[in-house]
Amino acid sequence: MRRYQLYTAMICVAAGLAAGGCAANAQAENLETSAQETSAPETTVEDTVVETVTGAIESMEESQPQELGLIRIFGPVTKMEEGRLSMNRQDVAVEEGQEDEIPANEIVLNLSEEVYILDASTGMPVAYDDIEDGSTVYAYIGPAMTMSLPPQSTAEMLLVNVPSDFKVPDYVEVKSMVTDGSTGESVLTASDGTEYVLAEDCNIFPYLTRNIVTLDDLTQGRKCLVWSAEDNTAEKIMVFAAE
Repeated sequence: MRRYQLYTAMICVAAGLAAGGCAANAQAENLETSAQETSAPETTVEDTVVETVTGAIESMEESQPQELGLIRIFGPVTKMEEGRLSMNRQDVAVEEGQEDEIPANEIVLNLSEEVYILDASTGMPVAYDDIEDGSTVYAYIGPAMTMSLPPQSTAEMLLVNVPSDFKVPDYVEVKSMVTDGSTGESVLTASDGTEYVLAEDCNIFPYLTRNIVTLDDLTQGRKCLVWSAEDNTAEKIMVFAAE
């Protein structure tokens, strides 16, 4: 009888240990599940932020500021001290109510040592002192102007001695020069997109040299003066030395 009671006691102890182990395992599993839920919260559609981008998307490496070209202005001029010119621009209009103020179309042209001062008809150089006060001058200036009154800018090219009713030549930079092999027609395209069809007897000559220049010298980036008819047919082209 005593042996039976001892055996029964041993069975109860073993059962208790087994139950305690199962309970411990279950508690551990519950703790692991709770930790996973805490570290990885569920993401819902409401939690997602979507940003809408409109317009073209450009690469910062490919986006570059556009290079600005020269601006052509014209008007009567007055010589000033230190080799400068005051121009009353005729390519812009004076706004109403500004007539009694400093004219909005007045501009001071600063002339550098590299400025071209050329006869509009022949393309030959003209001295600054030979510019007549009150005469009309065509000027190619840079895009930058001072905020002073009147504003100031730097001129790269002056075309003077302009005859009346005369189509002033264009100071251009060559973008391309293409000759049609079947028709022999040659077209010069300037950097601003203007196209000039060369006349069959178009005279191509260099600036102040006796070098021989041809269509092959009208390469991209080359600067030249183009005299043309009203339909942009180039009649003669003066080519400047390559920079």
